[in-house]
Amino acid sequence: MASITSAYTSNSSLKSLISQFMALEKKPLNSLKAQKTSLNSSLTIYSDLKTKISALLSAAEELKSTSTSSIYNSRTSSSSASTEVDATADTNAATGAFQVRVKQLATGASIQSTAQVITKPATISSSKVAPGSGTIDVAASFASAGFGSTPTGTVTIGDGVTSTTFTLSAYSTVQAFMDAVNNDATANANIYYDKTVDKFYLESKNATARTFTESEAAGGAGFFTQVKMRSSGGTYGVTTDATGIQTDVVLSKANLDTAISGTGSFKINGISISWDASTDTLSTVISNINKSTANVNAYYDTSLDKVVIKSKNTGSTDTITLSDVSGSLLSSLNLSGATQTNGQDAKLTINSTSSGDEITKSSNTFTINGVKYNLKKTNVTAYTDTTYTTITVSQDTSAIQSKISSFLDKFNDVTGYIQSKSSVDIDSKKRGPLAGNSTFVSLRRQLIQKLSGQVTGLTSGDPDYLNEIGITFDSNLKASLSDTSKFNSAITSSSKAVENLFNSTNGVANKIYDLIKPYVKTTGSSTNSIIDATTNVINNRITGIDDSITRMEERLALREKQYSQQLYQMQGLLNDLVLQGNQITTMTNTINNNMSLF
Repeated sequence: MASITSAYTSNSSLKSLISQFMALEKKPLNSLKAQKTSLNSSLTIYSDLKTKISALLSAAEELKSTSTSSIYNSRTSSSSASTEVDATADTNAATGAFQVRVKQLATGASIQSTAQVITKPATISSSKVAPGSGTIDVAASFASAGFGSTPTGTVTIGDGVTSTTFTLSAYSTVQAFMDAVNNDATANANIYYDKTVDKFYLESKNATARTFTESEAAGGAGFFTQVKMRSSGGTYGVTTDATGIQTDVVLSKANLDTAISGTGSFKINGISISWDASTDTLSTVISNINKSTANVNAYYDTSLDKVVIKSKNTGSTDTITLSDVSGSLLSSLNLSGATQTNGQDAKLTINSTSSGDEITKSSNTFTINGVKYNLKKTNVTAYTDTTYTTITVSQDTSAIQSKISSFLDKFNDVTGYIQSKSSVDIDSKKRGPLAGNSTFVSLRRQLIQKLSGQVTGLTSGDPDYLNEIGITFDSNLKASLSDTSKFNSAITSSSKAVENLFNSTNGVANKIYDLIKPYVKTTGSSTNSIIDATTNVINNRITGIDDSITRMEERLALREKQYSQQLYQMQGLLNDLVLQGNQITTMTNTINNNMSLF
């Protein structure tokens, strides 16, 4: 008897069979997902379209404006001498040419030290000390500091009666030598080096001039000769008021005529400024003044050897108040009791040579009839002078042209996008997402008609088509300002006529604005714009599809489980039958073999 063939089937074969069954079951689900994908693509298209139409709506709104701040009232200005008078024109500023004669600039109040801050006898290097463009490194030894020749020997400093001699070789650095001089009571001198000018300074600490001599070692060079304080004739010179304040040295060690110590404060325009002589330098104090709300600028004028304070304000009523609160820093800087120089007003005329038409302003920057003037320097000594600066203010036609071009670009964005999304490929028969959508296909057609159509209600003889000012369509119905010469001619001839083409009652900007507004904004009793209403419908459909997908996926999960249970049960039954068949085959073969023995 023939054996029964095994019916065992692998798990992978069963899973493959189940997968095939489920593929058939999932066809409706896949169809729903494809619908959802298509609807989401439509949402993207409508979102892009809304963005483009909104941009066109904003551009049309600007061009249809008749307010005083509209683009048609934009102004440009120029100056015949911008180093003397400059100006900028606000929207709707008076146009024309304005002859500006400036006799006086506005200035602020100022105050300065009543006398030089340091008047002690002093000597300064007659020229730069280091060879070439180098400088002296006072932290190095005399041999390495950078002198033309290494200073050697001794120097003697005193007042002509008593003195101290210093041996240069006793000091490891140039600075150590200067510190020794500065700390010696008998020498009573202050010596320092200014790297910025490459010069040495030797000052007396009192009103008596210092005497100083040198004695160089054999074959060496004298210190005062090397720092160029000794003339070629060998004399040592002393000059009164020759040096200025050491602004980068703490106040307690600065070379002020009147020494200062401790702490204190002073007020400028009621604002308190504190100082500490052990930690603050004059530069620090000046910086603190300038950073404060005292509304002044302070600086140390090295050429005058005075501290100067100037108000940031201008005008004849401007003042500066100044007083020590504690300590005597202002007194040491010769600022106590200083008389201020009052500020003054600017004086000028516009289109007049008569002093009776003089204009006074407390600031050099001011606005008259929408023109903001900035006075930089005087240009006349009397208003009858024939010299003046001409400020010319005119309509900013380039800004208008730029705004119109931007409007046309946004117009093309909308019409071009609708065209690309509503086209039908003749060869592939593929249809765009908006193909057959009469709402938006009609919108594109109406936009082109309104831009190219006649504007009614204008003054006879004025242009009533955009092509008369150089705006045309190409073969793809793309609009552009193709003839700028024609545009410039039209706006120069009559800017109002060009303006009316856009912002009159029936103007192009008004017509397009009214046409597209319902697509992106609610109008009348509508609760949604046209595009929002459309996207709401699509979103509702997507929500419905999502619900259907969820229910269908739940059913399919149950169906797949049922298939698995049924097939595995069938496999079990079939396996039992195979086992039974194999047993029967074995028994039959055994019986047959036994019978063959007889």
